[in-house]
Amino acid sequence: MRVRALRVRLTAAVTVLVGAALVLASVLLVHSMSRTLLGRAETAARAEVDRAADALAHGRPLDDRRTVPAEYITVIQVLDPAGRLVAQLPPPVADPVAPAERARAGATRPGAVPGPGATGPGGPGGEAGLPSREHPAKNLVVASRTVRTPDGPRTVRAVSRLGQVTASVHVVQRALLVATPLLTVLVGALTWFAVDRALRPIESVRRRAEAISHSTLGERLPHARTGDEVERLTATLNAMLDRLDAGARRQRQFVSDASHELRTPLAAMRAELEISLAHRGDAEWRPAATRLLDDHRRLDRLTGDLLLLARVDDAPAPTARGAPVDLAVVVAGELPAVTRARPTVDLAPVFTTGVEADLVRLVRNLLDNADRHAATTVAVRLRHVGGGSGPPPRIGPPQGWAVLTVDDDGPGIPAADRERVFDRFVRLDDGRNRDSGGSGLGLAIVRGVAHRHGGTVTATASPLGGARFEVRLPLA
Repeated sequence: MRVRALRVRLTAAVTVLVGAALVLASVLLVHSMSRTLLGRAETAARAEVDRAADALAHGRPLDDRRTVPAEYITVIQVLDPAGRLVAQLPPPVADPVAPAERARAGATRPGAVPGPGATGPGGPGGEAGLPSREHPAKNLVVASRTVRTPDGPRTVRAVSRLGQVTASVHVVQRALLVATPLLTVLVGALTWFAVDRALRPIESVRRRAEAISHSTLGERLPHARTGDEVERLTATLNAMLDRLDAGARRQRQFVSDASHELRTPLAAMRAELEISLAHRGDAEWRPAATRLLDDHRRLDRLTGDLLLLARVDDAPAPTARGAPVDLAVVVAGELPAVTRARPTVDLAPVFTTGVEADLVRLVRNLLDNADRHAATTVAVRLRHVGGGSGPPPRIGPPQGWAVLTVDDDGPGIPAADRERVFDRFVRLDDGRNRDSGGSGLGLAIVRGVAHRHGGTVTATASPLGGARFEVRLPLA
């Protein structure tokens, strides 16, 4: 319905604007045509007046030759100072009508040419030697000029009828009265058709989008091969659906994995309690309480990891804000977590900006992962690439990267799994066998925290023979 309303509004707007433009153009055309034809008639009349006045001034008789088309001039008259007709071209035709009746007819019939002896405003009142424009009737054009002749002052007057000009203008007016509405209707129909064709792909996209729900995110909008904004809009919406579908799949997988991981310690705790209650007389509560406490700690650690991952997912872009953090201090504070292997440390004073608690969790997870998989040695190195050491400046953009590498001499990570280990709940077979208590969230948290602080983390082969994890964070 909205598309239909949009089509109606666009068609109405274009039709009204085109109709108004055509009406204005028609008015201007008629006005310009009328002014042009009237100007030609006036110019012709003045030319004939000048020709006749020059002849009289030099004592030559009037002749019937015309320097302008005959249709422009009706009659040329010569009047004496008293306003009486002295000469006329073409010569006057005898009129049987009485002079009084002819005078009344001339006064009542618009456009009648004054007869012999009639006086008019083009008579002696005109200024000698200067042509003037007179309009004794609405459909007449009169040009007059007073000159001195051997017989005395004479007024030369040319009278032109505008009947032909008026007829031509009326023909154009009638044509425009028919053509303007027809053109307006034609433009409206073409606009309706064009808008309908332009909105048809959008309507198809709208119907398909209306049918897509959370359970059918795998469907895509029809790709309109129009090569215009509609095609780009469809491609953008399909890309958005791809992201939503991928996010929904990750969420479903996350919920499924989290439910499985949470169910395991809960089931173990329930079984421990049921066994203890079933053998209340023979049960030893201290070992049972110890096992329940271990399961509780694992459950608490798992829920904490899930909450941290949820918080990191809310801001996947580098949006972390905080105070400058000395990474050397953070790493040194977490080194006691390495209990199985022998740590070797090379720490330089490097500062980054972020949330210290999250950075502590990042370092702790890296060291814990290396300690679980190392055979004998864990190597930790902290350095900076670009910029300088020491306290960070208070203003200015980051000047380089803080690089933290953690190496172990364990079995390493196959090249095909070096990207997959950062996914949630991913535990390689060796890691699962050696540590039944791992949840598979540690490295996912490392990557999430690094990304949130504008950094990266990669897994490669270590010179010690095991795995190397390298974290890069922008310097403060």
